[in-house]
Amino acid sequence: MSAARSAPAPAARRRLLRSFSVAAAVLSGIVAPAVLPGAVAAAEEPAGTTVVGRLVQAWAEAAPGEIAAGHAHEGPMSWVQPAQGDPVLIDTGGVEGVPAGSTVAVTVEGPTPDHSEDGGAEASPVVDTTVLAPPVVTPAPASARFTNEVTVAMVAPAGSDPKGDGTSLEQVVAAVNDRVAPFWSEQTDGAISLGVTAAHGWAAAPVNCEKPGLLWDEVAARVGFVPGPGKHLLLYVSRSSDCGYALAEVGSAPSSGGRMYVRDTATSVIAHEFGHNFGLGHSSGEQCDATVEGGSCRTVGYRDYYDVMGVSWSQLGSLNAPQAALLDALPVAQQQSIPVSGSAATVTLAPLAGRDGTRAIRLTDAEGVDYWLEYRTATRRDGWLADPANRFGLESGVLLRRAGGLPDTSVLLDATPSAAGGWDGDYRATLPVGTAVPVSGGDFSVVVQGVSPEGAVVSITPTRPATAVTPASPTPRAPRATVLPGTGPPAAEAPVATVGESAALRVPDHAGLGQRAPVALHSSADTAAGRGLLVPVAGSALAFALVLLAGRLRRRRRIAAC
Repeated sequence: MSAARSAPAPAARRRLLRSFSVAAAVLSGIVAPAVLPGAVAAAEEPAGTTVVGRLVQAWAEAAPGEIAAGHAHEGPMSWVQPAQGDPVLIDTGGVEGVPAGSTVAVTVEGPTPDHSEDGGAEASPVVDTTVLAPPVVTPAPASARFTNEVTVAMVAPAGSDPKGDGTSLEQVVAAVNDRVAPFWSEQTDGAISLGVTAAHGWAAAPVNCEKPGLLWDEVAARVGFVPGPGKHLLLYVSRSSDCGYALAEVGSAPSSGGRMYVRDTATSVIAHEFGHNFGLGHSSGEQCDATVEGGSCRTVGYRDYYDVMGVSWSQLGSLNAPQAALLDALPVAQQQSIPVSGSAATVTLAPLAGRDGTRAIRLTDAEGVDYWLEYRTATRRDGWLADPANRFGLESGVLLRRAGGLPDTSVLLDATPSAAGGWDGDYRATLPVGTAVPVSGGDFSVVVQGVSPEGAVVSITPTRPATAVTPASPTPRAPRATVLPGTGPPAAEAPVATVGESAALRVPDHAGLGQRAPVALHSSADTAAGRGLLVPVAGSALAFALVLLAGRLRRRRRIAAC
């Protein structure tokens, strides 16, 4: 599968549930079962099964070798986690744009198969999606020793050697405490403090990585992990297993918590997966044929070797400007914003790796899209740029990135573009000195006047639009609730909440997540005479409300069609 991506598939129909009584019933836990047979719908409605729960998304990371070969995962995997029972894998296109961690009612075609014919997990096609409640993020307790507490467990998934792969628990704990924690503390000026608070040695698991949600649930139940604000479950899975390089849930904020697994102890991959838990997508790269933007282009996942959210390799540079802005880790005093309606300016950019001066420039174009300029030089966290270990030959200089939503919350643009035939071996992206570089189709012209170890002098000339443009607020956060895989060292999948989950955010009630009783799924064929209804008396209120809601929506569609 090629790592190059084009525009995402169109989103499926979505409706916001307006019945507060139904939402209240779901969130209060009155309704235990979460799967409704499609037979309760009228004859003209699509046959299928409705699943109520928390939307969870995770992205399987590609290993460094796969990325170098031009292969990476093109999108996240998604599932609905009912309050009770096993997660239901669904087609991600059917919930595109729905924040991870949301409570949703998803109708899938026919029954919900557990596995495909070849034994692998099969995603059910989505007929309709209704958001019952948005994700809720609760700050971690102020009295906690760490803002983010990590439980580490060494796991041998089904099918692998139950004794593990020789990696020790101490190695993984040291990777988190001694290398990953200092990185995130440094990049957020101490706002994020990670620490391992519980550690569990090798143990065999009865499930494999086909359905990571089940694996996380099983381990959580065994070790007593309870999801919550600032709570992270990190599984080190055996390299002899069928698990991907890494997988992590995408949260909505650093306090979201989340679950992940990795098959490597490399600092870059573990730090990358925590970034997903904190709400960050990937740092990817866009290359266009002999131009900065437009024309024939490709976007390659993870192709930002400067950044932790790009490919995972031996070097770990500073968190780039758009990603830092998403975490509120780039102080307003250290950035300068210039809208397309603003005046020309000449700015001295201080090194991004420092903590003084203007470290980033935000350009907001006529459509409200943010572009970021930052200066990389061989100092502090970016000192490796002058080291022989910089095997890709990445240059010091001013870089241009475009902010966006998941999966690529940051896209590195090539300011010295080559023809398409030379893309694979072209790692030069810095803006040339003394040459005007057009940004966003000419909304801005950027010229780097000069560079030194202390800073880069940059001139920006906006092209005023015909109508005034209101400066956008800092780069919008990506939809919270998605599970992203890692590139280089591993990645992970999204967290699970009590009721409904959307791509990596959680609903506050996390009780009993590791002890869900299985819920049988029945096809509409089993319910023609009212058989197979899975909602007991305690859940009948939800079923009745959903039927009423379906009726209202059908009436609205008929009215709209008139």
